[in-house]
Amino acid sequence: MTTDVTGAQNAAAQTASAVSSTASDVSHAATTVDKTVVHQLTITERIFDKVQHFAETKGIDIVMAIIVLVIGYVISREIKVWTRNILKRSNVDPNAIGFITEIVYFICLLFVMTIVFGMVGISTSSLIAALGGIGLAIGLALKDNFSNVASGIFILIFRPFSVGDYIVSNGVEGTVAEIAIIYTKIRTLGNQMIAVPNNTMTSSIIKNYSHYELRNLELTFDVGYDSDLRSCLHLIREEILKSAYIQDKENVTVYISEMADSSIRVYTRCQVKATDYYTARTEIIISVKEALDRAGIDIPFPQLVIHQSDK
Repeated sequence: MTTDVTGAQNAAAQTASAVSSTASDVSHAATTVDKTVVHQLTITERIFDKVQHFAETKGIDIVMAIIVLVIGYVISREIKVWTRNILKRSNVDPNAIGFITEIVYFICLLFVMTIVFGMVGISTSSLIAALGGIGLAIGLALKDNFSNVASGIFILIFRPFSVGDYIVSNGVEGTVAEIAIIYTKIRTLGNQMIAVPNNTMTSSIIKNYSHYELRNLELTFDVGYDSDLRSCLHLIREEILKSAYIQDKENVTVYISEMADSSIRVYTRCQVKATDYYTARTEIIISVKEALDRAGIDIPFPQLVIHQSDK
């Protein structure tokens, strides 16, 4: 009996101790929550005060900056459209118009953002310095590509050649298939596509066979030394004048150019349309060859004559 009472008393004491500990923990938690709430309220109040102070001191500047931003954006768009219309009325290649207008638009927006940052109190000098540093790093890393881009803009603006022109440059010959910002693509006579960096194109001599509507057709015919040269000149001139491809029949040039090793060379020059060049060349050569054959005029070819001595 005494043992049961003592056990009960111990259990009651433990329960009371646990309740007391729990109450202490709850009190401590409540105190912590109170401190946290007070701390958060204090931070919120400080933030609100700062926002209120910023709005009171910079509110007008912010409103003005927003207005300037909207107006600047509209003006930038108008400048972009205005630039595009001017370029369309000029001789600038259509491939360059979009690229140039986007650059102009970006520069205008950058100028507007600089003004807006200055109005709200953000230091523009540090921003410009940062952009300058980033631009320098990018420029050093991509200097070759920038060179190609600049050369591409030069080609698109000044147009030393256009898409569809037949050109020779830096040992590459063919028809221009595409003028991109970095590369110019040329389709060769063998139906191969060659991409040439634009800075290579602008740093070398470009021979454009399609720049003018008319192209000089220069041909040389060889006749034998025993031929009647006056008759040869007359016959060749007449055959050239018969061609429907000749555009300057009154200025056709035919003369003896030199006395070669095994023939006398007759030089001719006339003008044909650039689009008809190869067809006209083929037809005139065939026509002159047939006329010389009919007239019995010898067309020599390089040959070696050996004389044997009787001794």
